[in-house]
Amino acid sequence: MKNKIIIFANTIWFLDKFKYELIESLSKTNIIECLYLRIGPFIDIKRKKVLEKKGINFKKVDLKFIINQLFNNLNSKKIKNERIFIRNIIVFTIGPILISSVIFAPFNEKIIIVLEGLGRVFSSRLIFYRFLKRFVQKIYKIIFSKCKYVLTLNYSDAAYLAEMNIAPISKINTIPGTGIDINYLKDSQKRFDKTPKYIDFIARSLPEKGFYDFIYMREYLLRHNKKLADNNPFRIITPSSDIDLLIKRETDFVKKSGIIIKPYISNPLEYYRESKVIILPTSYGEGISRVVLESIYLSIPLLVSRNQGTEEILPINYKYFTISKNPSVLIGQLIEILNDNEYIEKIFKKQKLIIEKFYSTTNSIKVFESFLN
Repeated sequence: MKNKIIIFANTIWFLDKFKYELIESLSKTNIIECLYLRIGPFIDIKRKKVLEKKGINFKKVDLKFIINQLFNNLNSKKIKNERIFIRNIIVFTIGPILISSVIFAPFNEKIIIVLEGLGRVFSSRLIFYRFLKRFVQKIYKIIFSKCKYVLTLNYSDAAYLAEMNIAPISKINTIPGTGIDINYLKDSQKRFDKTPKYIDFIARSLPEKGFYDFIYMREYLLRHNKKLADNNPFRIITPSSDIDLLIKRETDFVKKSGIIIKPYISNPLEYYRESKVIILPTSYGEGISRVVLESIYLSIPLLVSRNQGTEEILPINYKYFTISKNPSVLIGQLIEILNDNEYIEKIFKKQKLIIEKFYSTTNSIKVFESFLN
């Protein structure tokens, strides 16, 4: 009889190759149940159907599910049987972490928590999040003391958890991000016809991601160098759900600036081939950014802020870490990087070798599976 592995994440994330391939790999020897709180910004229906044909179940965690699970937890005989049957419960992101600590309390020793970056709760400057951070730290400390492992996507987050005594050092481990599909990128590069024309922002349209820094860079450029602005259109690539909010809030402002808005798609190479520079002035608690990994691999210039993830995968002396969040300073750096392709090609060529060795999806899954029972 096969053991069962429960995977619980905030959204349905089947465009995430890491989780998709992880599920496929684990399903060969285990029964897999996927739990989620909401649909999320994107979903690949074809992949979902492929997984369902393999007998993988998908359940939405709503109030009814939570009540039923809490009721089941009162049945000691059922808990005893489930404890033998369940191999691991793998939990991603803050919402599922907090919910799992309640609904799967009898199985704490089976829970593996994956922090894909500490997130806005730990990095936002807003007063609300500063107070929330203190609360979450205390709850995390309780949860992490009972779970099996806490896996981070970079060493900086691991050090922070240990330093702040949020998790026992014996339970903290690091996996090399969620990786990228090296073979796919290698194959795609053979027919990768670059037609660079856009200055791109590829992320959630959140203040902590540097969204407003990006749009005011455009405003500054329009006023101070109209010719350069005309020759370098700006583009925002963000989830469809964020686009809906943008239309309600900032549509007139963004249209006036001439910024193009596009949704996330399943094949980002469609966008990458048109990117002159990708700008990510985030103050967010990032993990290992897939956009940064893929951009390095495709030699697309990156103007990015220093954070846990970017410092881990870019050289420490990289010239184009942002030196300020002031849009006028960012424009100065943008002008420099637009004329520095030789440097980008040279330094990213070296980084590609590191990415191939340590940051492939295949390698990340191999490391991850080593922590399962």
